[in-house]
Amino acid sequence: MLSLNPYRIGFRTIKTAVGMALGIIIAKLIGLDNFASSAILVVLCIKHTKVHSLQAIVSRFISCLIILLIGMLAFSILGQHALVIGLIVLLFIPLTVVLNVQEGVITSCVILLHVFNAKSIDLHLFINEVLLLCVGLGIAFIMNLIMPSLDHNLNQYKQKVESEFRHIFTTFSHYLLTDDKMTSINTVEDHIQHLKLTIKKAKSLAFRDVKNHFVRNENSYYHYFDMREEQLELLMRIHNLVQHIDGRDETIEQLSGLLSEVGENVNSNDYTVLRLHSLYDIRLKVQEAPLPTTHAELETRASIMQTLYELEEYLNIKSHFGSLKMHSEVS
Repeated sequence: MLSLNPYRIGFRTIKTAVGMALGIIIAKLIGLDNFASSAILVVLCIKHTKVHSLQAIVSRFISCLIILLIGMLAFSILGQHALVIGLIVLLFIPLTVVLNVQEGVITSCVILLHVFNAKSIDLHLFINEVLLLCVGLGIAFIMNLIMPSLDHNLNQYKQKVESEFRHIFTTFSHYLLTDDKMTSINTVEDHIQHLKLTIKKAKSLAFRDVKNHFVRNENSYYHYFDMREEQLELLMRIHNLVQHIDGRDETIEQLSGLLSEVGENVNSNDYTVLRLHSLYDIRLKVQEAPLPTTHAELETRASIMQTLYELEEYLNIKSHFGSLKMHSEVS
């Protein structure tokens, strides 16, 4: 059964519509032949990011200029025949691959057809096509300079990630103290998988934001989500370890409190030293405690020690990252 997909008119759609209309209007006012083709140039060069747009514009301008010169020369010598078009394209496409401007092949074919249909191949034709390129590609460049800020969306992802981290740490803390073990830990794996997907989407959006700036090649948000991805790997290991912590070890309550504190301060960098101090205090107590006498106690003691090592690495990663800085705060 045929179903309609919901669609919302986005910013890129608006820019494309406005750009196409402006391209046709300006090209017609200048008095260019084939003025409607400027709209094709605009729609092919509207991209998601400024950097990709500039790359597309440069690629199309170079490839169109090459095929304009080749087409004018070939049609002047061999005549304006369909077979000549095939010969030109046969040679032109490999040339664009060599020059790494193959993105402009479709646009170049439009210019080639203009030359093919021209009544006379002369300087006027050359100037007309170059001006057509300048109008279409110029408007596309201007449209792509208008890009919405992604900071709001990135900050929303940041809040989601921190909320998930906070929930996972709280679950770990409760698990160590509750008797109903399975109920409290079963949902963690689902949260971890959801968190992995969220971080992946956030990094993709942050990378897109990098491509919206010509002079900046990094993004604080990207490094932030990369840091959280490293920490998530540690949380996955802690998840496996806490499931082996059972019994009446005197340090379990302290470890539970430490996990709870880390969760409450998941976004704070100021308390890392205090958390590490608490962690080292628990480690000393574990080392000074009497040796375990049963296999279950030994497994619990080993899991506690390994959890402390993983948690120490988690805190160190955040400490090395520091605080998330906005673009305006980065010199």
